[in-house]
Amino acid sequence: MRSLSYNFTCCTLVASCLFALACLVSSPAIFAAEETSLEQLPAESGFWVANEHQVEQLSVELGIAGRFKLGSWTEVRLSLPASSFEAQPNVSVIALDSDGVPVEIKAPLPETVDGKFRYRVPVKIGRRSSNLQIQFVTGEPGSTKTTIREIPVLELAEPIQATQRWYLQIGPDMGLAGALQRYGSRLGDTTVLVPLVDPSQLPKDWYQMEGVDLVIWTANDTAFVDRFESSQLAALHEWLKLGGRMVLSVGSAAADVIAETKPLARFVPGKFDRVTEVRDTTELEALVGREARIDRAVGGEITVAVLKETIGVSRVVEGSRQASYPLWVRSAVGFGTVDFFGFDFTAEPIASWDGREPLLKILLEDISDRQDETQGSTQSGSSVAHFGYTDIAGQLRMALDQFPGVRNVSFFMIGAILVVYLALIGPGDYFFLRRFNIRMEWTWVTFPMVILLASFGIWSLATWSKGTALKMNHVEVLDVDMASRMVRSTSWFHLFSPDTKRYDVTIQPNHIPVTAWNQLESWQGLAGSGLGGMSARQSISTVPTPYSIDFAGGDVTDASLEQLPIQIWSSKTLMGRGWGEMDEIESEPLNERESELIDGLLHNPTDMTLTDCYVFHGRWAYFVPKLPANGSARIVPGQSVQNTEKVLKRRRVQELASGDALWDRQSTDVARIMEVAMFYNAAGGPGFTNLSNRFQSYVDLTSHTQGDRAVLVGKVETPPLQIQIDGAPNAAGDSQAWSYVRIVYPVQRRSDSEIAQR
Repeated sequence: MRSLSYNFTCCTLVASCLFALACLVSSPAIFAAEETSLEQLPAESGFWVANEHQVEQLSVELGIAGRFKLGSWTEVRLSLPASSFEAQPNVSVIALDSDGVPVEIKAPLPETVDGKFRYRVPVKIGRRSSNLQIQFVTGEPGSTKTTIREIPVLELAEPIQATQRWYLQIGPDMGLAGALQRYGSRLGDTTVLVPLVDPSQLPKDWYQMEGVDLVIWTANDTAFVDRFESSQLAALHEWLKLGGRMVLSVGSAAADVIAETKPLARFVPGKFDRVTEVRDTTELEALVGREARIDRAVGGEITVAVLKETIGVSRVVEGSRQASYPLWVRSAVGFGTVDFFGFDFTAEPIASWDGREPLLKILLEDISDRQDETQGSTQSGSSVAHFGYTDIAGQLRMALDQFPGVRNVSFFMIGAILVVYLALIGPGDYFFLRRFNIRMEWTWVTFPMVILLASFGIWSLATWSKGTALKMNHVEVLDVDMASRMVRSTSWFHLFSPDTKRYDVTIQPNHIPVTAWNQLESWQGLAGSGLGGMSARQSISTVPTPYSIDFAGGDVTDASLEQLPIQIWSSKTLMGRGWGEMDEIESEPLNERESELIDGLLHNPTDMTLTDCYVFHGRWAYFVPKLPANGSARIVPGQSVQNTEKVLKRRRVQELASGDALWDRQSTDVARIMEVAMFYNAAGGPGFTNLSNRFQSYVDLTSHTQGDRAVLVGKVETPPLQIQIDGAPNAAGDSQAWSYVRIVYPVQRRSDSEIAQR
């Protein structure tokens, strides 16, 4: 009987030891520890969890044209009879984040149209196979009525992976679908082209288009263009200015769509002059390497929308100096770009021209990271298996998850502790009692003492390795465009919690040169299908109670996180996006000289001193040691100038010419990762990193360095935005921050006549 009690006690306390040891390796994966699979959700298309209001009709739409991108903001549209409620209900939508934790977002006030409430609710979905829960609540606390509808996401819209490009096509197909299918790289396989048939599905807030990489608009139908509301076009323009990309093709209908006061005039890089017929298309034919004239395809001339006072870079110009017609103009619009084509790709003779597809291929090469993409893709499978990510945003996420003072305990040490522990409570206890001639019954005293001491030691080791303070890693990029006066910020921050606790997280502007500042906060997912990725098959979180993203009312967008749960010794990945517009500022453009060198005065419109600055324009990079707060510095051609690629790749003479071996995909050097992410294509893109940049490609400003813009990037000591946890900033000793400011300057390029004279 004594032996049985001894063995039973051993087994019980070994189990307690294993539980204590589990604390040593506690990680964010604990959020997904439950075995219940999302695949077990109901198969039917939605069901009533509760229907106390007896709602008979509820129309639910998700995304744009039946699509949405995982990990990006999108829109849920609700429509139901107003007669179902005695008073206007409180409406909220609950979706799962990338960790499987439910997130609640309250709906704004609805529109009432034809006796129906119509809601547009921003939402961010982190799981492919998950449910949306829609709640309607009326009444006072204690006497409320609740209606809940739960619908599988896959029944509402088809998700697009975060590692895919999403091209939204408005108007007829200009031939892009065929060009993507026959493209000589993986671009067609990684791109989803979605036609927008119903204009009402275009959001009225720009961030609900966050997942869209490119908008292609063939504007040849005036009636279709007129169906878009002004608020939708304003949101599209805001999306463009904050980093979107757009291809706009017009033709004979130009006077009705892009003339002054017309719906699409704001997207045009210049002022509409007239519509004319052009027969001489030598430059366009030479660009695609086709000798056959365009007008001979069907025996007609090409109809062209002529612009005046154009801005940007004219890729194709026909005609003479006295009468020139820019057929293709690329222009920066804030932090985004527009490719404007003055002709209609779907109209003759372009539609029948055998050079249309090669022209579209040139366009696709310019707007994608195609360079060496095939080479980079060959290692994508091994990247997922070895690193857990294939996108550079994933490498930044991995680097930010390394906290100072948080040590990972190896499995070797855990195994050694377990062996020593078992030796002490088993033979160690037995031989101790025998050695000192103590009766075996005393094991009821010595055994618990060993257990208590071991548990205390293990807990002390766990506390030493994980710490007792809330820790934060924070990266901030503030962008300022001097031409449009737009300001935007992108924040990535990871929180490591010493306790199982819920937090309120807000972002407050600290050094932002904008009065009306908009701010979005949300979780951030891992792109891809690796462990923890949004496209991976994962289990449900053990956190049943949702936290909320609270959109404060008012003229500006202000969203914060409330009651965000983080389990003990786990981290949470978050991000923020902010934007606003500066007041009028005085700044002259920089000037382009010979060999694409530039000079001029660099003005700093912020109250932050920038250090270790580089100015990128074309193939040149200029080093500027310091740019004072609200001050200026002059850039001189030939002074401190280097090759852009060498600066970004940090290539030295003795290194290989290709430079591919320079990038370490296991590196956790946040500063180095940000250097490349901010100018990804200029650094060589996937050919240099063997990683894609599709999840948050708007961070890359390479396109602005290739035209009539120059981009300065510098470091600042204090982050432009302050992250507050439960109403107070985190202690400086428990936080790491990397802060950058980029300023985009217009460049006055030399005209063709000036180049010819020199």
